[in-house]
Amino acid sequence: MPFSRVRPMHRASLAALLVLGVAGALVADVPAYANRVNATCANTTADAATIQSAITSSAAGDEIVIKGPCLLNATVKLLDDRTYRGDGTATTLKQANGANLAAMLASESWVDNDTWVSAGVRVERLTLDGNRANNTGTVPLMLRTWDSRVYDVRVFNAPSDGIRVSSLSKNGTHLTNTMVNSIISDVYIEGTGGAGVRVVDPDNYVTDWVLERSWISGVGTSGVDLDNSAGWQVRDLHIYGVPVHAINANRCYNTGIHDNYIEDYGAQGTAGSTYFGIRCVLQGDVPSTIAGNKVNQLGTLPSTGNFVGIGLDGVNYSTGYASVTGNAVVGTSTTRETGLAYAKGSGTALVVTSTGNLVARVGTARSVGTGVTVTAGQ
Repeated sequence: MPFSRVRPMHRASLAALLVLGVAGALVADVPAYANRVNATCANTTADAATIQSAITSSAAGDEIVIKGPCLLNATVKLLDDRTYRGDGTATTLKQANGANLAAMLASESWVDNDTWVSAGVRVERLTLDGNRANNTGTVPLMLRTWDSRVYDVRVFNAPSDGIRVSSLSKNGTHLTNTMVNSIISDVYIEGTGGAGVRVVDPDNYVTDWVLERSWISGVGTSGVDLDNSAGWQVRDLHIYGVPVHAINANRCYNTGIHDNYIEDYGAQGTAGSTYFGIRCVLQGDVPSTIAGNKVNQLGTLPSTGNFVGIGLDGVNYSTGYASVTGNAVVGTSTTRETGLAYAKGSGTALVVTSTGNLVARVGTARSVGTGVTVTAGQ
């Protein structure tokens, strides 16, 4: 955990002190009740200022309720320890034509170029329209925070990545502490210029997140593209129609990739390139698991390119360990398709438990590279 916080006093403890007659000493420490702060948009370019004014007037613990539709011509800075809530499709925040924002909504530490991480941000029931046809380079939701939640958010037409989690700030300032323990769930991302969900982390600080129960389609690169997947749990996603990889997980270390449904990846089809339904590049020593995933190619493959349903694509150092069990991979019966591929890369060795996997209609059912040991487990 990056830093500690003082826990609120339990009610029983407070009652005991009241009996002892020292309540007066505690008055300053009892937090005020959280307030609801409304931000009502007019669908004009004044809306970003309206929302920001409501946020600025709020206090830690408050809920900012945004009423749309809203038109954004400036980045809205999300202050720490607050909930930002809309009414689903009724609260659509659309980027104004030609605004070309780096981000529509962003954590305060990202906006302010801090070296420390934001915290306690909840974003719920908002629809973000990046207006890709009239803007470039924009990420609708930029997160640089720990212990935070994103729930029931829709992202459409992002000029860049749909949701980005970044250890770097707006001007590239690096963090000096970790960025962990957050959840992204029940999101719908469609029509991005970049990845659906992207992690940018040259510092190895963005670990131990959960990405779950979401739908990603029509993206410009990969569905999920993680520079760092250490401690991440990626599960129950439906990813379809992506030009590169469906799930691209680097630095797999205690990583779980479970129960995802993937269809039609690698539509880019560049000659000499390999496209993965699930790609995991392992760190050494600590195991990761890939289980219960369904990877399918249902359409016609591009005329060039190679395709791997599930691949352990190297180990960064030492010996890598992984369990690949109970998955199903179905291809289109071409020689350029491989069901399961295990390679140690530059690492010392790779040890894989591979069992109970269904592989059908591919040219090669399983490819095992030099220095890889495959067992059925115990």
